[in-house]
Amino acid sequence: METENTVISQFNQIGIAVHNLEETAQFLKNNLGIEVLIIPMPQAHAVLRGREVSFTTKIGLARVGSMDLEFMEIVEGEHLVKEFIDKHGPGIHHLGVYVDDLDAAVDKWTAKGGKVIQRTKHPSGIGTAFLDTESTLGSIYIELIKF
Repeated sequence: METENTVISQFNQIGIAVHNLEETAQFLKNNLGIEVLIIPMPQAHAVLRGREVSFTTKIGLARVGSMDLEFMEIVEGEHLVKEFIDKHGPGIHHLGVYVDDLDAAVDKWTAKGGKVIQRTKHPSGIGTAFLDTESTLGSIYIELIKF
């Protein structure tokens, strides 16, 4: 049941950090029949742990049932995914939630005492916020996504 204080009503995406997106996409196609659309992204800027950073990524997207899979390769720069790969290697990085109003969703989270680890506005207009869930969920983050 959703209330006015609900930050997340459902998960829409599983985000997976990878070293090499092309190899990952080929593996998924050959072994599981999953087609991955690869999208090179332009350089973007974010605030990561209070610091301004820039980065370039390649994103792979695949729809499996009702869930989107997002595969992320950091090409250059600083990003929460790069921190994750450097510490843990490739693997499940986040659960993504599509939101209509990113600012409102972040405000609900911070009103409950939550913090944001990384906030990005991509050149395409997409906005994202990775919520600080490290102390409770460890290496699995929650990402709010506004298309």
